[in-house]
Amino acid sequence: MALLRVDFYSRYLQRNVILSAVIPVDKMDGTKLAKRRQGPYRTMYLLHGLFGRDYDWIDRTHVVQTAEARDVAVIMPSGEDGLYLNKPEINEYHGKFISEELVEVTRRLFPLSRKREDTALAGISIGAYTALINGLLRPDRFGSIVALSGAFMRDRVLEAVDSHSPRKRRYYERFFGDLDTVIGSEKDYVTLLERFKQNPELPKPKFYGACGEHDNLCDNNREVAHLLKEAGFDVTYWEPEIGSHEWPFWNAWIDCALDWFAPGEMKPSTANVDYSELTEARPPNEGKGIPMNQG
Repeated sequence: MALLRVDFYSRYLQRNVILSAVIPVDKMDGTKLAKRRQGPYRTMYLLHGLFGRDYDWIDRTHVVQTAEARDVAVIMPSGEDGLYLNKPEINEYHGKFISEELVEVTRRLFPLSRKREDTALAGISIGAYTALINGLLRPDRFGSIVALSGAFMRDRVLEAVDSHSPRKRRYYERFFGDLDTVIGSEKDYVTLLERFKQNPELPKPKFYGACGEHDNLCDNNREVAHLLKEAGFDVTYWEPEIGSHEWPFWNAWIDCALDWFAPGEMKPSTANVDYSELTEARPPNEGKGIPMNQG
């Protein structure tokens, strides 16, 4: 397994950006000899949350070992809290950076599969919001979308628009730009889903989501899962009875998301909380959680 740190110039952000990459080019067997691999590899682009950085996934989860077990390359950009959305008014295109430039650059650097069914866009919290947005904008590129504890803030943006508090508006404008233009735009997942309803020929990425019952974003995640299913998407959504907005939860469920994307040997979680009963595979509608599989 190769763990790399890459620094390159982004034409969309007009500055140098940093990413971490996990590439399963070799794997140690029982005799401590590396088995060489050549790819092309299935790839998951993994977005962090607010105040995060690319290396959070290395420090706080065992995604390296999980990706190695499944022969999946994982690309982790550092988003600098840009929410990975396009902001043309300030000439920053975080969305195009993620869905176009990042994919193009990493495919030139590493032996990654170019097939949409082998390419997933995933994230936690705010990163999950923009994984959904950019995945819906480029369904030709991403065959899967993963959202863990998604900060699906559309309703909060609406509240901020109607609020008389300048501070509240400024907070959300930091992420979305002009709030008066968000609803009905490409930053609005409800609007994007209408496009799929109006054009059934558009390819639909598969969706995997999970949010702990004790997370205050749980209702929003459940609503998004229902909206996707109503629009005809293949949806798998879990709402376990344990877990909140925390790294132990994401540590356990990124394993499950990778197993869903690229089934392979499961590894025990290093989370302080035991999620094993909740994350093990089970038929739909059995056990805890509320799987929502589109048949």
